[in-house]
Amino acid sequence: MTPTSRIKEEFYLRRAVGDDVPLFVDATRYARDRTPYPLSAKRALKATCAVRTDDEVVAFSLRDYTARQAEREVEQVENTVGTTTVTRSTVLRPRMPRATLRELAEAARAFSAVLGDELIVELEGDLYVLAVTDGRDGAGLDLVGRLAGTVGGGHARTAAADTDAEFKIPTSGVRLRVFLRSPVRRRLVAYAFSGYLARRPGELETLTRATALALNSAHELAAFRLLSGLGRFETPPAPGHVAGEPGPSSGGVAFPVPVRLATGDGTPAARGDVVAEIDLDRLDPVTGGLLIHLRDELTWNPAVVGSVRFESYRQVLREAIGGLIDASFGAGAVRDIAYDIMLGDVDRVAVAGLRAATAGLPVLEGTPERVEVRPPQPETGRPETARPEAVRPASSRTDAEIAGALRKL
Repeated sequence: MTPTSRIKEEFYLRRAVGDDVPLFVDATRYARDRTPYPLSAKRALKATCAVRTDDEVVAFSLRDYTARQAEREVEQVENTVGTTTVTRSTVLRPRMPRATLRELAEAARAFSAVLGDELIVELEGDLYVLAVTDGRDGAGLDLVGRLAGTVGGGHARTAAADTDAEFKIPTSGVRLRVFLRSPVRRRLVAYAFSGYLARRPGELETLTRATALALNSAHELAAFRLLSGLGRFETPPAPGHVAGEPGPSSGGVAFPVPVRLATGDGTPAARGDVVAEIDLDRLDPVTGGLLIHLRDELTWNPAVVGSVRFESYRQVLREAIGGLIDASFGAGAVRDIAYDIMLGDVDRVAVAGLRAATAGLPVLEGTPERVEVRPPQPETGRPETARPEAVRPASSRTDAEIAGALRKL
């Protein structure tokens, strides 16, 4: 056993701040002192993650909250003087799950002898071996084997009979554990996830998709990302529902967005439309907001083809399009739709509202670092006279000059 004096404990909250952007914040002091942590609202709580570090294992235990769970977990505290309420606050009382973390660390030690470069995933009592694969849009996971206990207390590996495994979301939510070796330090990394993965109880889920979503939930926590060495995973499509016809939430809301792109030094890169689609079956597993898929239908400048990829612009375009939707539909209405997507309750009225909010969006002009919204230009009836422009370093170009170069593409 590791001496108690060598054990370090931490506690983090993933909460919504600013424009409903989820962020992990350190709440270790509150969990250690058992004091309430202040929140701006009940639904600001997205997840909690407890961390235990010893000489061999770094254990992470993450609990993901639905909106209803956050409502039940967070308290509304009022301070009164006589019969008058003088202050009102929303707080969470963090609790360090020490028993869960100890059990997680011991399980990791038990798998030490069979852990290689792959992941061991435990789900509903079954053990699987998953390999990380590199894809165009992000890493993926492949089922490559299974593990079974041996008489001597060890584990024996067998080949996987199928390419994936399906299961139904339990009423109590998904409880999944992942074990791997840190590629940067001599530590085992153990990760436990509990939550619904944006699916309802009774719906079908797959092992690889569930694992990808669970790992993505902890990606923004720097300690987990750095020690595990894992990037964000591309999640495969959700399997079909258990029963019933597809409801109005199936599919997505697709719409064109006019775009002009430039490289970091202002060289015109592409122009045309990007087709965006709001996924109405699942949320962004990292932010908890709308999941927006983008399809490149741009015309690219031959001079930059091969050196510039659409992937470099994908995230800033997603954020800009999300901002336009918030501005058009209302951040509160978008947040309510996100909750409905999580619970599978999106109705036709919400779909119609999203389609109206995404019709006729303005032009987005961007680089890999940022995107600006350009309002429609009035027609003057006179052709624009092209003027040669000297090529200068990006540091000497103004924003107006770069925007002008984009418009000439």
